[in-house]
Amino acid sequence: MAVDGHLMLLRRWLAFADAGFGGDFGEFFTPGYAGHLSGRIHMDLRELQRLERGFAAAFGDTTRTIEDLFGTDDKAVLRVTTRAVHRGDFNGIAATGRRVEFAGIVIYRFEDGRVAESWGELDFAGLWRQLSGTSS
Repeated sequence: MAVDGHLMLLRRWLAFADAGFGGDFGEFFTPGYAGHLSGRIHMDLRELQRLERGFAAAFGDTTRTIEDLFGTDDKAVLRVTTRAVHRGDFNGIAATGRRVEFAGIVIYRFEDGRVAESWGELDFAGLWRQLSGTSS
């Protein structure tokens, strides 16, 4: 798959995410997918599904805005802003009704037209501050 195909796959992935992750992740990820988040969290496809669907259950009115998306050969880089409303329990924090916004950067590696590996950095500190109502 050419670079344009990889970028189209990621655009479809974000639309799938905004719709609440209600379908088959296999359309986007290889069975042997390996994810790396914030240098500490390592996940397989099953764990990715659990985390993403857990986020979708806790946050409503979610939209992701592509700030930058580019690729070369077998990799692509996405810079994204996520906006949502906290409507359910998230990591022990009961629904606050707060609107949140946080940024992320993810590098994707592709095999056979699907994501085989990713490395992500998300602004979890900013998200926690917004959920707790603190400003610093």
